[in-house]
Amino acid sequence: MSASLRLKDALEAYGYYSARWTEHSEKSAPGKYLIIFSITLGRPILVRRIDLKSAGAGHELTALQRLFTQFPLHKKDILDQIAYEEWKGKVLSFLHTRGYARADYSRHEIRMDRDQFWADIYLWLNTGPRFRFGDITITGAEHYPRWFIQRYLSFKTGDWYSPNSLAVTQSNLRNADRFSDISVNSDLDKAKNDAIPITVDLKSITEQHLKIGAGYSTNIGPNAAIIYDNYNVFDQAQHVRVSILAAQLNRNASVTYSWPVGARLGSEYIAQASYQNQNLTAYNSNEILASAGRQWSLRNENSLSKSATIEALVNSEQANYNVAGQFNNSFYIYPSIQYSMQNFRDILRPIAGYTLTARVEGASKVWGSDANFIRISAQGEWHKRLSQNWVVGTRAKLGAMWLTGPISALPPNLRFFAGGQNSLPGYAYQSQGPLAVDGAVEGGRLLAVGGLDIQRFVTKDWAVVAFYDVGNAFNSWSSFHALQDVGLGMRWYSPVGPIRFDLAHPLVAPQTPAVRIAFSVGFSL
Repeated sequence: MSASLRLKDALEAYGYYSARWTEHSEKSAPGKYLIIFSITLGRPILVRRIDLKSAGAGHELTALQRLFTQFPLHKKDILDQIAYEEWKGKVLSFLHTRGYARADYSRHEIRMDRDQFWADIYLWLNTGPRFRFGDITITGAEHYPRWFIQRYLSFKTGDWYSPNSLAVTQSNLRNADRFSDISVNSDLDKAKNDAIPITVDLKSITEQHLKIGAGYSTNIGPNAAIIYDNYNVFDQAQHVRVSILAAQLNRNASVTYSWPVGARLGSEYIAQASYQNQNLTAYNSNEILASAGRQWSLRNENSLSKSATIEALVNSEQANYNVAGQFNNSFYIYPSIQYSMQNFRDILRPIAGYTLTARVEGASKVWGSDANFIRISAQGEWHKRLSQNWVVGTRAKLGAMWLTGPISALPPNLRFFAGGQNSLPGYAYQSQGPLAVDGAVEGGRLLAVGGLDIQRFVTKDWAVVAFYDVGNAFNSWSSFHALQDVGLGMRWYSPVGPIRFDLAHPLVAPQTPAVRIAFSVGFSL
């Protein structure tokens, strides 16, 4: 009976009120039956008259008039109530996002004669007035300065009212790791002079956090980390992070101090210092790095997914290292400028969108550095969802350097190497590049690595992936020796981000092992 009722509702929604059917069931499996309907559609209801009207402050909007010309039903069409309801909702959504918060239909009626098989449609829209954001009241989280909380708001008093702006603000506050019990509400009933008052109610979480974790990364092996955060130093929303990482191939300790500046979320001053010890296939190194500078946010205040920043730093680096059997010490002072942008619809499911990071840095002996160099690097990733089950993606890393003197004058972190999960996963991390006289890898002045992948979703959150990568680090295009790998893997788009497990095989200059495992948790380039 319930199946017949659902079929009846479905047929009537598409204009077939006189349809008839018979049904019978067949046993498809033990304890399971398949119900088969034989349907005669009969004569459909046709549209006889359409009365569309619009009134109110926004009724002359060009985009609204365009929507009216796109009304999906015409005279003598079969009455498709699904298309009718979808159009109604689309128009209201269009108006609500543009500040017409009271937009509604003063008449929305379908008059029907089932015996004569006709229907008349009456749809009268009233946009109502266009509203602005009114007074904004922030309560709770008393230890944080009000100007800092206002940075998370994607609107200000006087802006045109938009529910999307409220949603972006809610998302900004939720992602801040500073607040709980977040409430961003508008009160349309208390609107005065077409201005809607807004209330932001917050409860701050503990300002100091200590995180301890352990894991495994293909690039650096088993690892453990301790991270201490204080998100509100001096009650001025300044942030201190102390991080200690101990891994099989990498040890790192760092301190970062940042304090917000300006009205735009993400703009801040930065000071940081770190010590790193690496014992990789191609080199061993010890580096002490100190940096200070400023970050500017270029983000779209009303976008949940798109963000961009420019970071300008002055860096000081002292390093000693062993690369290709050569032991060296170096000291550099160099400024750097980095531009980053990201536009993924959902960073926890990065299957539609792109990201790009580009960096320029350089040093001079005039400033006390050991050599003159200019270094340019860029990396990016792009994914497009072709259908519900298929996703295609591409990625690339590029780099170029001008250097006076031999490559040995540079510490390994300023040279270009290839290999690793986000470069050439069929080869060991940072293990590929130009060779020294003794045949050992010493890194290069140029880098070009690219890859393609295609994903096939087998469930909502699980996908299988096939990929291909090509490229290498090198010193000149005439000496470029392209390495290649192919592989298969799995993706689980978990609540904490994508979890990747890949098997990669090198096609050029095979190395042991013939198949390398690449594993990671979270979004990374």
